[in-house]
Amino acid sequence: MRKGFKFKTDEGYEYCVDKVKPPARFSAEGLCDNPTSKYPKIIIDPNLLPRRELSVTIEEFAHAFFFDKTEKKVRKFSAVLAKYLYSQGWRKVF
Repeated sequence: MRKGFKFKTDEGYEYCVDKVKPPARFSAEGLCDNPTSKYPKIIIDPNLLPRRELSVTIEEFAHAFFFDKTEKKVRKFSAVLAKYLYSQGWRKVF
């Protein structure tokens, strides 16, 4: 994922995705802004191990599309999908 990747949700909210360390005050590996923010963004810690990066990326994108879902539900979804993709051979290529 390159810095500045942009996408729109099904509701038309445009997000920008950056791989930067989230502010320490959040104690998080990734963050997703509320879609109604003026310029919503997703940030993902660039120092994550590949398998963790996959899970965090899925989680933050899921938040963007399903912002009304609880953190618990989004984390469960992302963990299951990341586990499946990893079991099927998906790997980060450098």
